[in-house]
Amino acid sequence: MPLFSIITPTYNRINLLSNMIVSVKNQTFTDWELIIVDDGSTDNTSEIVEQFLADDRIKYIKKNNSGAADSRNVGAGSASGSFLVFLDSDDEVSIKWLGTVVSNLKADTGIVCVAAQRRFSSGKILQEPLFGTKIFGKKYKLKFTAGSLFVRRELFHQAGCYDAQLASNHHTDLGFRLMNTLINSNYKIVDLNVPLVQINVHESARIRTNWNKVREGSIMFLEKHYEFMLRNDKKGVSNLYAVIAFSNYKLNDRKECFKYIVKAIRWNPVSYKNYIRLFKYIF
Repeated sequence: MPLFSIITPTYNRINLLSNMIVSVKNQTFTDWELIIVDDGSTDNTSEIVEQFLADDRIKYIKKNNSGAADSRNVGAGSASGSFLVFLDSDDEVSIKWLGTVVSNLKADTGIVCVAAQRRFSSGKILQEPLFGTKIFGKKYKLKFTAGSLFVRRELFHQAGCYDAQLASNHHTDLGFRLMNTLINSNYKIVDLNVPLVQINVHESARIRTNWNKVREGSIMFLEKHYEFMLRNDKKGVSNLYAVIAFSNYKLNDRKECFKYIVKAIRWNPVSYKNYIRLFKYIF
């Protein structure tokens, strides 16, 4: 049984997939399995993956298209590692990605978070804001990006896996449930401020640039967690309303844009950014 199961959903990304696989194969720590879940690709993804299948640590699952969240769950169901980590097929990792995590593991470690950076096609690199935990009484909020979160397999399943019904906000939703599962266990979280994941920003479709999905997923997420956020994270409610407003702005729906930016201001009236958004989006 490997220590790490790396789960990668992919859909029509043959121009980037090989780089991700090579970055995993180059790890200094070698006790891992890579499960590539092909979400119904219509290109020659299978031919690209087959070039790597001589390495018995790499597994390939082909299924009908059902979205990245469901694909991650399918991969998790086939995983045998003690820890799961979900890596996007268009991203890459440092050769010390796994080794750094291993050196910080303890018997009571349930979750490990590492830092990430964004690399743009221009070559510009920006470090992602630190993720980690925010405590609300006896409940927690965890924000992470793909490749940055390592979680014990049993904790992932106890938390209920990814919610495939959401159109977006999959990681944020899982983060809520994971941290509330963790607090009721004997495990602890380790935050490592080390940038080990490279998020490649490119023109290919991502959920975050599919504004219909961003809008739908944000509304669904807010409905799902509204009572908790209403009591504990009003700024978070405002931020979600701002995201929905921006989505409507990108979709040229000025009426809905105005509706949600007003809600964002109502829930965080001291945020000058919301007033800037109001004038930018509406006037």
